[in-house]
Amino acid sequence: MILDAALRWQFVLGAGLPSRAIAWWGSGYNGWSHVDAILPDGSCLGARSDVIGGVKAGVQIRPPAYEKWVRRAVLKLPCTAGEAAEWETYLRSQVGDPYDKADILGLIIGRPISSAGHWICSALQTDALERVGKLPKLPLTPQQVSPNTLLAMLCAIGAQCTSS
Repeated sequence: MILDAALRWQFVLGAGLPSRAIAWWGSGYNGWSHVDAILPDGSCLGARSDVIGGVKAGVQIRPPAYEKWVRRAVLKLPCTAGEAAEWETYLRSQVGDPYDKADILGLIIGRPISSAGHWICSALQTDALERVGKLPKLPLTPQQVSPNTLLAMLCAIGAQCTSS
């Protein structure tokens, strides 16, 4: 029996110009450019548009510290063991799905042009949280949620920053 069940994420800021633009667009200064789920073994599950360390783009499981970040914050949300298992199972079921480049363009131009079966990092994590009941059904689609918006929602429902 898991006594300390929790869901964990890393919110990060990458060094490149695209990362800086995503962070600024989503929050202005001090924003985040990417979010990964942190699995119990410490690996990171998320959607990325680039190949890093030989791991292809899209929804993949990557090793801890797979990239050098400008900054990083880890959030932890208490949950039941059942919620943790359902969350991880759902996220793992998405591994191999493509990255949603159209969704990024849609966010920039303000139009819903996401592609079914494709993910951006924050949409994947938002969808998983809605599926396990940790977030209510939102009045916007997961594809409209930036990393910064997701971080704010997580803090609002009780997530705590455990490291930076």
